[in-house]
Amino acid sequence: MKKVLYVPLDDRDCNYDFPYQLSLMTDCLSILRPERALMGSLKRAAERERIWDWIFSHAEECSYAILSVDTLLYGNLIGSRIHEEGMESCEERMRRFSELRRRAPGLKIHALHLVARAAAYNSAQEDPDYWADYGYLIWRYGYLLDKLERGEAAEEERAELPLLKGKIPERYLEDFLRRRKLDLSMNLRSICLLRDGVFDTLTIPKDDTAEYGYAASDQKLIQEKLREERLFDRAYIYPGADEAGSVLFARIFNLEVGWTPSVYLRFSSLSAAAMIPKYEDRALGESIRWQLLSAGALTADAASDSDCMLAIHASGVGQLEAMEQEKADLRFRNSMNPLELLRYIEYYKKRYQRAVGLSDVAMANGADNLFMDLMVKMGLQDRISAYAGWNTAENSNGTVIAQLLIAAYYRDFSGMKRQKEVSDCFLGRALTADWLCQANVLRDFVEKCRGEGERVDPYHLGENAAEAREYFLERLRALLMEKLSGMLKGKKLSLRDLRFHWDGAWYFSLDCGLGEED
Repeated sequence: MKKVLYVPLDDRDCNYDFPYQLSLMTDCLSILRPERALMGSLKRAAERERIWDWIFSHAEECSYAILSVDTLLYGNLIGSRIHEEGMESCEERMRRFSELRRRAPGLKIHALHLVARAAAYNSAQEDPDYWADYGYLIWRYGYLLDKLERGEAAEEERAELPLLKGKIPERYLEDFLRRRKLDLSMNLRSICLLRDGVFDTLTIPKDDTAEYGYAASDQKLIQEKLREERLFDRAYIYPGADEAGSVLFARIFNLEVGWTPSVYLRFSSLSAAAMIPKYEDRALGESIRWQLLSAGALTADAASDSDCMLAIHASGVGQLEAMEQEKADLRFRNSMNPLELLRYIEYYKKRYQRAVGLSDVAMANGADNLFMDLMVKMGLQDRISAYAGWNTAENSNGTVIAQLLIAAYYRDFSGMKRQKEVSDCFLGRALTADWLCQANVLRDFVEKCRGEGERVDPYHLGENAAEAREYFLERLRALLMEKLSGMLKGKKLSLRDLRFHWDGAWYFSLDCGLGEED
């Protein structure tokens, strides 16, 4: 069994644990990770020196590596947005990748380096402190500045620009732009490492992005550099972040087994492929094709030519937040046909007996309750191999694709009891976390906190964490029985534990188990 050296984007389960769980679904790859305690937490940076020491001590025993450049440069995902690093320290850390290549010349390095985000709202939870008061203004300023530079700004937008700039304290804008300039220079430095053969591939996800703005401006310069170096065949730029470790693991798996899977795409809306989701910069269909390509797969023109199917539940008119789905109007609901998608899943499974993954991206940050109730009524939770409906559309799509491709290769783990148990448990976790928790229990908890004024802050649970944990566990266990009868694929599905990352209710992870067949 070959080993994969993995340095995650941060310590949350989606980055630290999901790729590891995927590795347990295979019979050919295992993952080595730094101890979780080294990974830092939220605004506390990872212990980079110790992680580099760990990398050098294990590199020669591994065949592949998935390395987060952001973690090794800035300390983690959040560190890329708040760090105080200088050019000299960053250059010194970048030189270590070349040293790694010299020490382990046979190691296949798949690097992951984000385009830093600029969040379009006022909150300092995951951004510099001044983002609490000026975040949206800084984002809006960059959005309009990019439109202006492209010659696409309307007259009223041109007039808005100087007014926006006047509202932002100069020291805050300078701090943000200084950090952003350094981050971009490191993105370009990674391209040089790709050119020089230090990196075998370079994946550049765009975290919480939009069609215009700072990330779009940076992407233009990154693409110019890739064009100059003629490296587009080894670099991948598309929306996403927290799913990237899983997608890169799927890529390595496909490389290891020598397989290029073909995936048939089926949407619940004829126009969904052209819809631009929240927090993303391009049509949903194009982002999915990038996710598949990044994972080492291609799209199939016909179901009969496919190795598996990705079913995508999405609206044709845009996304809603899961917490606001009760406000969905007729236009939103009429733009899709979920029943036809579910019936086609039934048909595909009966006709082709191949794996199906379901990406539920009609909503951002949680599942579509109406759709999921219908799916369970038809019993399709027992027919699919993978599911996701969390955070952004590409977080969901990438997570589903990674598990789906592994399941498809092993024909739904036929004759592989251990791997099938891991895969089914991962599916059970996703149904519980993305549907029952994000779209229901978390929503109710946040509303409860608002009703209690300032007593409980869902972003800073503090001394209320134990009480919140019990609230989540009690409600989730009740919903498991109500919605799924506590069963999945003929086995008892149980919620064993729940924990919060980063002291916030939004950052929960679940420990789910499947018991013996009933």
